[in-house]
Amino acid sequence: MRCFDARWTLENIVAYLRTKARSRIFNGLDTLANQVHLRDCTAGHLQSGTLLVLTYEDGYHSSGWWKNPDYERCVHLSLSFRDPVTGKPRSRDKEWSDKWIEVVFGPTKNLIWVEGPAGPEGKRADVWHYRVFYAEDWVAPILPRGEVYSKDWTPAGWLSFSDMQEKLARDAFREEERQRRYHSKP
Repeated sequence: MRCFDARWTLENIVAYLRTKARSRIFNGLDTLANQVHLRDCTAGHLQSGTLLVLTYEDGYHSSGWWKNPDYERCVHLSLSFRDPVTGKPRSRDKEWSDKWIEVVFGPTKNLIWVEGPAGPEGKRADVWHYRVFYAEDWVAPILPRGEVYSKDWTPAGWLSFSDMQEKLARDAFREEERQRRYHSKP
């Protein structure tokens, strides 16, 4: 993570983060390369106490995370705030959030999908997520149709990650039962 002081404009900080973010599309997998990339895409702004993460992400639908294929790829900004003196987490700062959103998303901010804090750590740090989704070629932002979990535009037979895990568990159980029956025959 790189920290920026008051000598850096918000625009310069975002330009720096964009360069880092564009160097690798983040796919959400817990790999060493992704951990290094996330660290490179993270910045601290000392003046406001903002902790920012800016990533270009792909694979939300194809990995089975979200059912709606419109939600496949996005520019993702995560914001949380720390007390500039103590470094302790503090509540979302709407004024600074609005400034960062304007610099990152500009005229596409009307397409932002906002997600509040999730999970124990995200809630403790009050991390907010802002995403603008993009067409397959990354040229134009899109307003996705429907909800992330809607299958209205999902190809027939597509399984989400949780659906796939459930299917694998059922198949494994059936195979165990088949093996048990086979080995219990006289």
